[in-house]
Amino acid sequence: MIVCSWNINSVRMRENLLLELINSLNPDVVFLQEIKCQDNEFPLLYKEKNYNLVINGEKGKYGVAILIKKKIEFEEINFESDIFKFEARICGIRVKNNLNLHLINIYAPNGNPIESKDKFSYKIKWYGELHKVIKKLINSKTNLILAGDFNVIEHPDDVQDFDKWQKDALGHISCRKKFREILFSGLTNIVRLFYKPGEIYSFWDYQKASWERNYGLLIDHFLLSPKLSCLVESIFFEKEYRGKQKPSDHIPLWIKLLT
Repeated sequence: MIVCSWNINSVRMRENLLLELINSLNPDVVFLQEIKCQDNEFPLLYKEKNYNLVINGEKGKYGVAILIKKKIEFEEINFESDIFKFEARICGIRVKNNLNLHLINIYAPNGNPIESKDKFSYKIKWYGELHKVIKKLINSKTNLILAGDFNVIEHPDDVQDFDKWQKDALGHISCRKKFREILFSGLTNIVRLFYKPGEIYSFWDYQKASWERNYGLLIDHFLLSPKLSCLVESIFFEKEYRGKQKPSDHIPLWIKLLT
């Protein structure tokens, strides 16, 4: 089973790149973040490629979606917290198989500037509600994949000059603690099984020639529950997508599960 995750930064602008990724990998599941469209505006390529669509869209910003192969039976997960209804940042499905597999796709708030109490406190509260959801699932021994754009620099080596980021919402200790609360609920950050901190990035800003200087951040992750983490054969970062014409500032990453 191949599960892919990508902050595509406008699915309509990068429909051709999504099609290229699907044709190349033939993934069973694709998590997309920052799709920047309403539900009815999502490109129809998913139908042509034999996927079903679960979407939580919003006009012109945010938005998440899951593409899942039509052969896979599933039901959509309902997230009850009011904070998840304020902005389109989370969606999920439960796969109807012997694993009782839950898949949750997130686009966490950025939180900047931290001087803006509304934006920063919203990020902290949002992570707090996510932690409640994850803890409940783990305590019930659910098989879980939580993936997407976490907007947190979890390890100091996940950027070249971490000291400069400690007063940014991505590197602030409060946000890093919230990320680790979720991780310590009983999840494994799969990238840590295959790469040392600082060896791989998932995001390069459009500004200051960040791509050309390889000034990147690792802020996109796959977090898996214990049983599933043992089934991961590998994790891949499709770095070449950052160098394509009109790229997203994030790259696709994917895992292969031996199910």
